[in-house]
Amino acid sequence: MTDKLISDFKDGDKDAFDCIYKQFAPAMFAVCIRYTYCKDDAQEVLQISFIKVYEGRKSFDAQRPLAPWIKNIVIHSAINYLKKQKKMVLSDYDNEFTSNVEWSYPEISNDSIKSKLMTVLQKLPEGYRTVFNLFVLDNLSHKEIAEYLGIKEGTSKSQLSKAKLMIQKLLQNKTEDERA
Repeated sequence: MTDKLISDFKDGDKDAFDCIYKQFAPAMFAVCIRYTYCKDDAQEVLQISFIKVYEGRKSFDAQRPLAPWIKNIVIHSAINYLKKQKKMVLSDYDNEFTSNVEWSYPEISNDSIKSKLMTVLQKLPEGYRTVFNLFVLDNLSHKEIAEYLGIKEGTSKSQLSKAKLMIQKLLQNKTEDERA
């Protein structure tokens, strides 16, 4: 990514924006899919995100990398979309949270782990999946997740713990089904 392209983008040049879109849209679509698990919803979130990228272009600090800035916009857009669609439910008070949950993985070959994990993640309730994505895949802290989602840190920890337990059970069931 050249300095001129970024400068032109910040100045509102449509060709520069189109170039940035073409470069980042496929990876950002993958992020959208992780949160929405529906191609139509993911496409809508992607479109909303890139509108925000274009509208916020002047606030972009050209001294920083462009990809994380765009990804942050995409994640915020996906979360806001889920909230507006009322697809994400998080409970604030969860007495079942245990911070020392052990997470063991069934044996899965490296070739199939990604597709199995994606299949399993699709089965998680929206709140579990969102917190799991933010914590595990996007490397946010529970404090950052709480700020993103407007919840308490304990709720984030609880949702992650429950997501891990559910993933473990689903993976074990999937592995047992394949053996049968």
